Amino acid sequence: MDPKIRNIIAIAIVVVIVAAGVGLYLNRAPASSSATCTTPLQSTNPMKIDQAEIPDSLDPDTTFSTPGWAAVQQVYQGLVNYNGSSSTNFSGVLAKNWTISPDGFHWNFTLRSGVKFSNGDPYNAYVQWFSFYRSLLMNQGPQFILAQNFWYPGLNYYSNATQIANEETNLSIFLNTTNFFNPTPAEIAVMTAPNQSFQVINASMIELNLGFGYLGPVPYAYLLPSISAPNSYAVDPAFVQANGGVSPGFQNAYLNSHTLGTGPYTLSNYNPIAGGGYTLTPSPNYWGTAAAKLQPWNNDIAPANTSVTIVFQNSIPITVNDLKTGAVVSASFAYTGPSTINQLQGNPCIVVQLLPTIYGSTSGSWWIYMNQSVFPFNNLSVREAIVHAINYPQIIQDAFGGYGTQWVGPVPPAYPYYNPQNLPPYQYNLTLAKQEIQNSPCANGKCSSLVFNYEYQNSGNDWADTASILQANLAAIGITIKPVGLSLDQLYTEQTFNSAGVCNTATSLNGGPFYIGQEFYTSDYISPDDWTQNDAISYGSANQCMSGYANATMDNLVLTAAGTSNATLLTQYYSQMTSMMYYNYTNAWLVVPTSVAVYSVHLHGIIQNPMASAEPYAFFFNTMWAS
Repeated sequence: MDPKIRNIIAIAIVVVIVAAGVGLYLNRAPASSSATCTTPLQSTNPMKIDQAEIPDSLDPDTTFSTPGWAAVQQVYQGLVNYNGSSSTNFSGVLAKNWTISPDGFHWNFTLRSGVKFSNGDPYNAYVQWFSFYRSLLMNQGPQFILAQNFWYPGLNYYSNATQIANEETNLSIFLNTTNFFNPTPAEIAVMTAPNQSFQVINASMIELNLGFGYLGPVPYAYLLPSISAPNSYAVDPAFVQANGGVSPGFQNAYLNSHTLGTGPYTLSNYNPIAGGGYTLTPSPNYWGTAAAKLQPWNNDIAPANTSVTIVFQNSIPITVNDLKTGAVVSASFAYTGPSTINQLQGNPCIVVQLLPTIYGSTSGSWWIYMNQSVFPFNNLSVREAIVHAINYPQIIQDAFGGYGTQWVGPVPPAYPYYNPQNLPPYQYNLTLAKQEIQNSPCANGKCSSLVFNYEYQNSGNDWADTASILQANLAAIGITIKPVGLSLDQLYTEQTFNSAGVCNTATSLNGGPFYIGQEFYTSDYISPDDWTQNDAISYGSANQCMSGYANATMDNLVLTAAGTSNATLLTQYYSQMTSMMYYNYTNAWLVVPTSVAVYSVHLHGIIQNPMASAEPYAFFFNTMWAS
């Protein structure tokens, strides 16, 4: 996802990475090719995995973090999901197949027969209708993914407030009182009515009608990746109704910590504290066992091989030791820096796999923001001076050990329409930086007495070293920053508004205000607009309270591109967006750290995908086993 906070985790389309099942060990790097592992795993069933972060929720319509997505993806399922290792091809999961109308607005999904939740409750088109509208009505972090194209029955995103409020009341009553396994004719009439986003055709067919969301009447090109996100997954209506129901704008406390899905695993023993974790057990009556035999290539529906125990362990030394001693089969680090990589490389029992750039892009591409509404960052020459005063090669080499790539935003590397003009990354040029500062209100050291708090993620030496290098770089042009290390949760908080409607970055919260700082984004799905709606559009969560960049032309370009499928026009639009931010010096586009998968040589059946949340960079655990 977020970061996955609008992101988040973290979730497309014209770049093929690797075909399913091929090239899974690209850049595999055990330190010694001649050494043999003599340390066995302490447990092969269950497979044990250390995970640094705790899920925010286990409700697929609420979770908006990488560890949350990693958990729910094992238990819940949606209509489609990424096919194997591909970021461009999709397999049917709960949908057997689908068709698209010539105008691109109507997607008709035929559902599989015989699908059941793990408790035996049936799945059908009425259940999927419930699930989609529940996600919209709850209005939690990931709602925007559906709200781009869909809205409440009979309305669109821009309907008046009274109409929306009335429909929220009516819809919540309908969702809380209908028997979706066996609805009455009157209830079926509601779900089969035309002029709505999700229209039931019959019990085994549902049509998704685009054009009702905030993008307006456009045939959105990235629908399949967007509905591969967890907030489109099927939830059991009876389970929800029996445990708190659906309340507009509110989370369901019970589903935040309890699960019931159609997927290959059931989840138990959930303990969301440090040292806690959860257990994934193969579902004994999983519906997909028979279907998987007919589609052996479809990893998304394969039954689970082995139980999995996730342990919430955020101590890097303990996790490193667990990997070396065979206590765990894999590990999910909050961040895998060069010091950690160096401790693990060379151990014959551990695979340290450097992954292609797109994995780093989806995990988190980083930049330094400057708030354009605050002096002196409201001056173009100051911003240009800053982007050229930063020693990017030194940061990537000294802070990241060379495991990183400089980039040009707002779309990250290896994504469709990344930097179409091939504009060069900002260069470290102290002479030019000093010239620009002399053309600004900060000339002759006039700003050196101002001290700006600089926020950064305090997750290890990498970002602390980056902050120190940056502090020295900016001091050379008379800009003084005071680095303040924050936790990931605190960084998320800085993206939001307080109760008075003021950006937290403009307050003293967490040691602020922070008018300059480190920012990043983690993909929700692989599409360029997932990023531009976050870091380029004026109300994006990584822009509004950070860079403060607001440009009506940019806003129009972002939304227009999101609804365009013509490649020539898209190249034109994303070229213009990139150029506008590049020459505005909105952000100092810093680094895409190299993503690393770390796991035991005894782990088998890994199918990696750049949008994966489970470890190591695998969507699902169902194909994995250990020896």
